[in-house]
Amino acid sequence: MSAMKRMLRNHLIICFVVLALSASPGICLSVWADTDPFPLYPSIEPNVSFWKEIYSRYSTSQGVIHDKVNLNIIYGVIELDDPDLPGSRKINRERTKKDKKKYRIILKKLAQGASPSGPEEQRVADLFGPDAKHSDFKKAARNIRCQVGQKDRFRKGVIRSGAYLEEIRRIFDNYGLPEDLAYLPHVESSFNPKAYSKFGAAGIWQFTRSTGRQYMKIGYTVDERRDPILSSRAAARLMKKNYDKFLNWPMAITAYNHGTNGMLRARRAKKTYEEIFKAHKSRLFKFASRNFYSEFLAAREVAENYRQYFGELTLDVPSESTEVVLAGYASLPRLARLLEVDLEILRPLNPALRNPVFSGQKRVPTGYRLRLPTDPGRNWKSLIAELSPEIYRHYQKRSRIYTVRKGDTALEIARVHGVRLQDMIAVNNLDARATIYANQTLRIPLPGEKVLTPVTPELAALDGKEKQDLEAARLLANIEASSSSKRMPSKETITRNFTPSSAAQTLNAAKNKPVAKSRPAQPKDQPLASKPSPALAAHKPVAFERPPVAESSQLTAAGKKPADRLSPEADSWTDNWIARYRQPETTFNPSIVIGNLVVERVEYQNDKPVGVIRVEVEETLGHYAEWLKVTAREIRRLNGYRYGRMIHLDQQLIIPLHRVTKEEFEENRFEYHKELAEDFFAAYRVEGVQIYSVKRGDNIWTLSRKEFEVPMWLIRRFNARVDFNTLMPSQKLLIPVTGKII
Repeated sequence: MSAMKRMLRNHLIICFVVLALSASPGICLSVWADTDPFPLYPSIEPNVSFWKEIYSRYSTSQGVIHDKVNLNIIYGVIELDDPDLPGSRKINRERTKKDKKKYRIILKKLAQGASPSGPEEQRVADLFGPDAKHSDFKKAARNIRCQVGQKDRFRKGVIRSGAYLEEIRRIFDNYGLPEDLAYLPHVESSFNPKAYSKFGAAGIWQFTRSTGRQYMKIGYTVDERRDPILSSRAAARLMKKNYDKFLNWPMAITAYNHGTNGMLRARRAKKTYEEIFKAHKSRLFKFASRNFYSEFLAAREVAENYRQYFGELTLDVPSESTEVVLAGYASLPRLARLLEVDLEILRPLNPALRNPVFSGQKRVPTGYRLRLPTDPGRNWKSLIAELSPEIYRHYQKRSRIYTVRKGDTALEIARVHGVRLQDMIAVNNLDARATIYANQTLRIPLPGEKVLTPVTPELAALDGKEKQDLEAARLLANIEASSSSKRMPSKETITRNFTPSSAAQTLNAAKNKPVAKSRPAQPKDQPLASKPSPALAAHKPVAFERPPVAESSQLTAAGKKPADRLSPEADSWTDNWIARYRQPETTFNPSIVIGNLVVERVEYQNDKPVGVIRVEVEETLGHYAEWLKVTAREIRRLNGYRYGRMIHLDQQLIIPLHRVTKEEFEENRFEYHKELAEDFFAAYRVEGVQIYSVKRGDNIWTLSRKEFEVPMWLIRRFNARVDFNTLMPSQKLLIPVTGKII
């Protein structure tokens, strides 16, 4: 047989094998040979070049003003304030707005047929080439966009990636996937395990809660999205699933950002990736989705050749650890004490464990693979096996909750539930006055629960009995400041043998101790407690006073009063409040959970218990199904809802309670909202507040996602008395201004 015939035969055999294996994409994925599974189409080359410049040339202190369709067209570069500094968002927004307006005016002038009148206008006209039409300038005037540079962040991401990249490449290879998919976290998070978006995407792969739950454990005790290795296994499964549907990596990668169903619709409409890139339009397929694959190609190029772009870098190295499997639910603080390991050493080794586990509020779940630092002198598995079985429990710690009513005090709530006030302050992170708020949900410590008191700067400067004395002094001062309350228990129930004179001495001693500087505190909501004690003037918070509400006796067609609207007097109130809000001595307690989270009543239908609840912000039928251990279909059937019907804020909903108790549902619901607040405030801070006049068509979703990029629950928290189902034009809202924590 001639060499030509043998080569032809071998080629046909290979083609036959590949076609035969197409029914099993997981197998054929490994048949990449020497071909690149990530093609660089001519149509996307300008976009890839643009993103390479963003990642390797422009820093976060620079904004690139460009055309969002033709990324070859760059109008200019503006200087920006450090995005991590307080107030920078507003400053940068104004600078960007001013520059975009300048170019918009030039483009509109050119669209009207006017000749360039100066060098700047001529430069802009030249960007479009000699054959540009008036319609090209008109269209471009609507497509001006600003992209913040990423060079400094990308460089940090390359350094961080050293700790995970090789292991992630092995994970993808084990799933039969291209190893270079391991570079995608550069686009998503710059390889930051603590990355958290304002709308709840977490970890290096930026999984949302809904998508992540399909592949990982996500809850109040464990969030595997935060673990770079566990989340990478989940990402590999998701990528494999996407590729099985598309058999095309550009589409599969874009689906990671845009969603599988959205990309399936795009493929039905446009057939190929290039046609989708060039011509697909939909309400959700916008700049981010269109550019996601181009960003990946650019990130891969820059990361693979980082020395060319950033010079020599010292990359992080993987942490060495040993995994042990726990035989039951266990207290991590107690386990750390028995094993003589610092909790702060365990934290970075176990990023999936959330703060409630480290504080002892929750136990490490049974079966969890706990990572311990590698120590040649210690056999962790043997040491774990030798521990007494009594350290384990068969169940997780529960969360008892209570919703604050008007007139309640923290002292009385603690007394009624039979717990120490100090413990309730600690588990709810209340301020020194134990200030509480109407409709706030408090967690009540369980009997016998050991509560770790948060370490404040003052406490850090003290030791031993001094710390106990200071805490007692604070409580005593609070009682003295609130002595007019008829419902306040006596001093003796809190202070026992602690005398006022010793309280004053302890407070003075604490003030004279050297205290490390801390970040200025932030503003707070409307308290129910009385004014602060003069003895604690250094910690004096500014109360969130409720704005005056215009009285109205008119009823709407539904027979309800119109939504609360700020009266004219409120304008001066808001101006004064904003001025105070930005002062460093003001405080804001991010741990507060406000909302109607309890089951209003329990009834029986067909001999089965059902509950009646009010829908809260950020809740869906999927959440209720998860907490109730039922299907969303069952909840829809119980309420007579057809598939696709939306639920609305504050509406009544019937829920089945035959699989979980009322208390278990309330616990799951409370922990979800607590998780939202804790995760958000671990990454962001409230820097100020602005007044917004409602426009026609506004709703809480559009205000949250499109107008201000602020979570819905946070907008609701600053407007607790507003009915967001009946917003009216010109109605005033308080919108928090947020910024990233450095």
